[in-house]
Amino acid sequence: MDDPTGTLNLKTFSTKLQAYKALYQFNRLIETTLESLENLERLGFLPGEDLNEHKIRIEHARAQANEDMIDRLQEYETEESLRFDRMESELEKQRKDPDDVFFAARDRKKEIKQQMTELQQALERQSPRGRKRQSEKSKK
Repeated sequence: MDDPTGTLNLKTFSTKLQAYKALYQFNRLIETTLESLENLERLGFLPGEDLNEHKIRIEHARAQANEDMIDRLQEYETEESLRFDRMESELEKQRKDPDDVFFAARDRKKEIKQQMTELQQALERQSPRGRKRQSEKSKK
């Protein structure tokens, strides 16, 4: 499915559209079938208890088929999402300024310094000397 150049595969979109369209048509035809059964009941050709039994069987078959189709579509969409995520990451890499690495390193160095300061302060508060200082400050 992936083109090594990262271009979009139009056949994939056509197949995807056809799959969703087929799912819609399947459900629409089930609705038409159920309406036809109700028409047969209204005309007196199908007793109400038979109608209910048929509706239950048809709805159950529809639910099972929808579940199977949706599971497959979900797998497909997850794969597509991952594929496009990789493509998008590749685009970002291509457009990224090489000097951004230095800026990121500088920012990370600042973050580490801040974390070290916070850890030192926490250690001072936990040491016996640090507790004495805190209690003296709170008395003032």
